[in-house]
Amino acid sequence: MNFNYNLGIIGAGNMAKAIVCGIVDAGVLPAAAIIASDPTTDINIDGVKTFRDNIAVLSECEYILLAVKPQIYKSIAADLSSKCKAKHVISIMAGITYDILKADFGESVNVTRVMPNTPCKYKQGMTAIKTNKSLPVDEKKFVEQVFSSVGDICYLEEEMFHTITCVSGSGPAYVYMFIEGMIKSGMNHGLSYDMSKQAVLKTFEGAVSMVKNEDEPITNLIDAVCSKGGTTIEAVQSFRADGLYDIIDSAMTKCRSRSEELGK
Repeated sequence: MNFNYNLGIIGAGNMAKAIVCGIVDAGVLPAAAIIASDPTTDINIDGVKTFRDNIAVLSECEYILLAVKPQIYKSIAADLSSKCKAKHVISIMAGITYDILKADFGESVNVTRVMPNTPCKYKQGMTAIKTNKSLPVDEKKFVEQVFSSVGDICYLEEEMFHTITCVSGSGPAYVYMFIEGMIKSGMNHGLSYDMSKQAVLKTFEGAVSMVKNEDEPITNLIDAVCSKGGTTIEAVQSFRADGLYDIIDSAMTKCRSRSEELGK
C-alpha cells in the first residue's frame, strides 16, 4: 500500500511534540512527512499538518503513534482499529499492554509498545521498547531511530513494563519533588530562590555524573561524603531514621499498581 505520510500521531500532547522535535532535529523524518490529530486540544507542532479528526491520520500513514491518555483508549480502541490502514502502530500509553494492542489491531498490523519519559523534550529521555521479535528489520530500525532521537532506549519484555513505568516513566516527577524540597529548604535557611535553585541543580548534575563515572557502589559514594561527626552524616541519618527508602518504594509500588489497573 502507498502512504501519503510516514508517521501519523493520534493525540498531540507534550510527549508527542517532544518526539516530533527529536525526529525532525535528528533527520529521521522531515516535518512534512508527519501529520497529527487531536480532537480536544489546540495542536501546534511546527511544520506538521494537523487535524481535529483521526480518520486522515489513520488512513494515510505508514506508522501510527498512539499518544492518547490510557484512560480514554478503551472507549476509542474499536474506532481506531477499524479505520487504521497503517502497517505499524506504536503506543506510548502507560498500562496498555502489548497483548491488548495486538488484539485490538489484529495480525495484519505490527505493534510496538514503548514507555518514554518527559525529559525526551530535551533529548535526555529514557524509553523502554517491547515489540515482536520477528518484526521486519526496517520497522525495528525506524522505531529505534525515533526514540534514540530523544534519548536512550532499551528492550524489555511485557512483564517488566509496569516496573519501568514506575521507575523511568514516572520517575522525573519524584526527582522534581526532591529538587523542589531542597530548594525550599535552602530558602527556609536564608538563600534566595535563584541561589538555592542554582546550588541544588548543580548538585544533582554533579551527583549524577559521579554515579555514572565512578566505579563504586552508590552506598560507598554516600559514605564518601559523610565524615564521622560531620554535617552530612546528620542529614543522612535523619533520612534513614525517617525511612526514606521505604517511602520511595511504597510510592513506586502504588505507581506500578496503577499501571497494572490501566491494563485490565
